[in-house]
Amino acid sequence: MTETVSASALALHLDCSRAYIGKLEAEGVIQRQGDGFPRDQCRVAYLRYLRREHKRSPRTEADADHVKAKTELRQIKIEEKKRTLVRRDAADELIDQIAGTVLTHLSGMSARCSRDMQVRRNIDAVVDQVRREIAGACLAKADEISGPPVDEQD
Repeated sequence: MTETVSASALALHLDCSRAYIGKLEAEGVIQRQGDGFPRDQCRVAYLRYLRREHKRSPRTEADADHVKAKTELRQIKIEEKKRTLVRRDAADELIDQIAGTVLTHLSGMSARCSRDMQVRRNIDAVVDQVRREIAGACLAKADEISGPPVDEQD
């Protein structure tokens, strides 16, 4: 036979108030048997109730999201320290500097290479072809990433 206890004794056992025991009984979480509450059954039912409430709690979900975000931020900082991750704006700036340097020096190459005008024209034609291919590759990658140009979407 299971031991039954008063509402006050159950409140003491579950470390809550007598009024809270009344609320749990009203909600059907725990049930009175005869003149008291079955202590072991009520304890198990109360623990299950607390677990259900914990799973349903919006705060629990928000806390989990917060922990996930903090974990991701820590991982990013670790990757930055290891130099396996760089800021996109820094990488873009570096690429712009490199491309600018290359294009500037390509443009002046014919003058540095020859005084013969035919040779200069040939070099300028090759430089122009290289610049067009670079621009074409950049436009193709931009289209791949963002879709068709604005005037083609209509």
